[in-house]
Amino acid sequence: MRGNAPQTCFRGLGSFRLFPVWAGLKPFRWMFGWGVCLTVWLAGCVHAPRQPDPQMAAPSLPAAAAGVQETQEPVEIPEAWHEPFSLGEYRLAIGDVVEVSVFGHRDTLAEEVPIAPDGRLYYMFGEGVEAAGRSPDEVAEEIEGRIGSLFVAPQVSIIPRRYVGARYSVLGQVESPGVYPLDASITIRQAVARAGGLAQGVYRGTTVELASLRNSSLIRDGQPLPIDFEALFLGNDFQFDLPLRPGDLVLIGSGLRYEVYLLGQVREQKSLAYHDGMTIVEVLAGASERGGGYLPNAHLEGAAILRGELDRADVIRVDIRRILEGKATDVYLAPGDIVYVPERPFRLLRDLHRTIVMSFATTFSGEAGADLMRREVFGEDQ
Repeated sequence: MRGNAPQTCFRGLGSFRLFPVWAGLKPFRWMFGWGVCLTVWLAGCVHAPRQPDPQMAAPSLPAAAAGVQETQEPVEIPEAWHEPFSLGEYRLAIGDVVEVSVFGHRDTLAEEVPIAPDGRLYYMFGEGVEAAGRSPDEVAEEIEGRIGSLFVAPQVSIIPRRYVGARYSVLGQVESPGVYPLDASITIRQAVARAGGLAQGVYRGTTVELASLRNSSLIRDGQPLPIDFEALFLGNDFQFDLPLRPGDLVLIGSGLRYEVYLLGQVREQKSLAYHDGMTIVEVLAGASERGGGYLPNAHLEGAAILRGELDRADVIRVDIRRILEGKATDVYLAPGDIVYVPERPFRLLRDLHRTIVMSFATTFSGEAGADLMRREVFGEDQ
């Protein structure tokens, strides 16, 4: 129906400037209610529509996701990013707890010495040694100089026991989000595993992945690094499995922000929680109280995906029969897609587009939503 459109937060009702019109239709505003607004908005609140070739080859993820995502340039990961974090690099911070001892003198062992709020370490002398912002070796060297009159060639050992500054965070859709001590070198995958793995939950009676790897990121020094989480977790591309550093944030995005919709000649017309890697066959065959699948009179050769803003959406034709027969590859869906299985073939895209929009509005918003679509999308008077 059209080419790609700029990204926008509001799709469906808002994207074709219906909110201002809606505000002026007071007699209808309360009649239709928020259900119409939210339902149609949910169908279209997605990234700017893209026009992939639905019959393109679909290799295993993440490369297959190119059928949904824009092709990205290969990412060069600097070699320095793969250097593991060493505790020798660590700088002590206020609140850290260390063990201090003088080699060969057991009575000098102090197992838990905190770095005080003034940033000093107090050990065997009154005024303390500046410790915050310095390495354990630097602090040990200064202590050795101060106690040289008490011991012959003293060798001071400082071993960090609890770190405040050496921490990283794993937040978002993991089983145990939180802040973790960076007490040894650990990579992104190991950190997610330590946090209990990717979260799962129940959505409308079905167990689903709550995490969206596509919307996940590694934040370092306030900036996201170009890490492809899909390639790392699904494609085992270990060039992206970087060792974490103090202050890093691993943020696992949510996959339940959007839905996809199944309409037409199917056993159950429904909305489903979108997840990364969802395909048209998965949606069509999904188990439900009605068993899933399509009706005997379904015209599988003429199925379509409606993607984008309802009034200017891309209509992507998909031959489901060829896919089921193994003659064509499955098709990956995008958040907000409407999958429609017709009863008969459509010669004109505009007729197919209108049928899908009206079917969606009627199914999820009733006749009130259908009337609204006729007026505002297709310019038809009652």
